[in-house]
Amino acid sequence: MLISTCGKKEKLYEIPDLSQYKTDYVGDSSNVINIVNGQEYPEGYSYDSIEIQSETEPYGLTVFLKDEPSAVKLEDELQVNADMTFDLIGNLGTIDYKTADSKEIIASYER
Repeated sequence: MLISTCGKKEKLYEIPDLSQYKTDYVGDSSNVINIVNGQEYPEGYSYDSIEIQSETEPYGLTVFLKDEPSAVKLEDELQVNADMTFDLIGNLGTIDYKTADSKEIIASYER
């Protein structure tokens, strides 16, 4: 499946089949890691690590991304990643994307 995002430049993303990792629980760390690690990210970003918030609702996930110095912070382009992650993790309520080095928030989403 290909997804197009809106913006000045049209970009297409190949959506990998990650359904084998679908889980009802954000605390299922091995499946959650496979879900976020298996996704393509906007140009200039790549998966680094995650932090799971599963003590109180809404349960959350922070995805830390490595970013190249030239990476443009495009919240709209990460919406595709957030939607896919929400679809595959049943009780996930929030997701934040942050840079791995500075922990700066790139984008935040709620279900």
